[in-house]
Amino acid sequence: MQFHHINHDRTKLLIFFGGFYTDYNCFEEFDTKTSDILFINDYSNLDFEELRYFDFSPYSEINLIAYSYGVWAANEAYKACALPEINKSIAISGTYYPVHEKFGINPKVFNIMLNALSVDTMARFRENMLSGGAGGEIKQAERTLDNLRDELINIKKYSVMSADDADEFEFETYIMTKNDKIFPFRAQENFVNSRDWKNTHSVILNTGHFPFFEFENFDNILEA
Repeated sequence: MQFHHINHDRTKLLIFFGGFYTDYNCFEEFDTKTSDILFINDYSNLDFEELRYFDFSPYSEINLIAYSYGVWAANEAYKACALPEINKSIAISGTYYPVHEKFGINPKVFNIMLNALSVDTMARFRENMLSGGAGGEIKQAERTLDNLRDELINIKKYSVMSADDADEFEFETYIMTKNDKIFPFRAQENFVNSRDWKNTHSVILNTGHFPFFEFENFDNILEA
């Protein structure tokens, strides 16, 4: 895992779990600098020690946004007792089951992506992230093919383990993306409908897998 602490000298912190392929470059334009940011990505391992021992004491408010496979990773961090107390939490375009016939990306589709991983397939992946959305362009992530392959292999390994719904993080808001060509909307909907969470509300956007251009910035997302 990679941790990137962006210090704007604020008393609020946003913990952001990115998705597959992404890094902070993909989201920098949505940073209003009203919060410090702890950006987490690269799930080629799930070592939460740096998060567990991060100094959260300077912050009076800590919020959480998790995107795509970052939704799964955030729940894993919670189960590992690595998350601090969270004020607001938003899940976007993901579930706790990254590879799953009902709640995630279909295993056959996932294996095709893993086995065919190349510069060309990653270019198409970026196109599909934006497809069905409001426009805009995702900045190039500084990730290597070997690193992305390791990330997919590790995600697949953890996906054979069933999520423990008796001990899972309950997001305040789930944003689901109806025109999603990466993480099927039906899987997102199935997952949310399978949970009996009392304090969670869901938002459906008619957009693709990367819905951030539907918002001006991170602050707007936290208000969803």
